[in-house]
Amino acid sequence: MEKLDLLAQRIDGLIQELDRLREENHQLREEGKRLREDLELGQMATEELQEQLNRERSVRDEACNRVDELISRIQSTLPAAEPQQNG
Repeated sequence: MEKLDLLAQRIDGLIQELDRLREENHQLREEGKRLREDLELGQMATEELQEQLNRERSVRDEACNRVDELISRIQSTLPAAEPQQNG
């Protein structure tokens, strides 16, 4: 009888351990799910920032080109500089 009691105690301990492991597994799955969602959100934010950066670069390049055009127009309206004589 004593051996059956010992066996019953060990079985109860194993059942408790199994329950604990199931709960831990569930928590790990939930954490994994949250981490995947966070990763997806991070990737979306990165893509959005990259698109914004590309737009800003495009606007900057366009502005630089317009400034260059304006400088060229101004220079074309100025008289040619006369060579200076050193004396």
